[in-house]
Amino acid sequence: MNPTAQRPRWATISIVVLVVAAIVALGIWLAPIVTRGRVEGWVRGAGAWGPLVLLGVQVAQILVAPIPGIFVPVLAGILYGPVIGPLVTVAGTFLGSVMAYAIGRGAGRPLATRWVGAPALERAHALIGGKRWLALVPLFLVPFSPSDALCFVAGIIGLGPGPFALAVLFGRAPKDAALALAGAGLFRFGG
Repeated sequence: MNPTAQRPRWATISIVVLVVAAIVALGIWLAPIVTRGRVEGWVRGAGAWGPLVLLGVQVAQILVAPIPGIFVPVLAGILYGPVIGPLVTVAGTFLGSVMAYAIGRGAGRPLATRWVGAPALERAHALIGGKRWLALVPLFLVPFSPSDALCFVAGIIGLGPGPFALAVLFGRAPKDAALALAGAGLFRFGG
């Protein structure tokens, strides 16, 4: 093997490891800071800009994940009721999901191609290609599923942007809207 050919690969791996470590460290650092009370205080303190602040928190929750995914939609319903709450959370969910997909497609795909090879990615794409992308919908609907990670993976394996957006709209959006409606007191889950 040519040692100079290995240098760029190790440099890339080192950069990815550092970025992942920085994201994990940021999440660990933010976890005690980003509490329900603080986020609620930030949103209420923002006045008329509160829904945009909450939308930004929803996007950040998907990309960095220092906050449990169930928290923001419920808070949106509590603070903004059964109309604005679901609208804010669905918009944040869609934006965050699309951003995660774009990161996976832009940065993750070339890296994954180097690590696992193009044939493996093509096999993964074939598993959910065509109409099989519909399998993402129930995965997004299941509580506590790794929805955020699935958005990154969808971009990495080359799922088309149209089918991905539809999967988010039919899977993630209804679940988060339902959580916001529950936060607004329109219905309760369970007994």
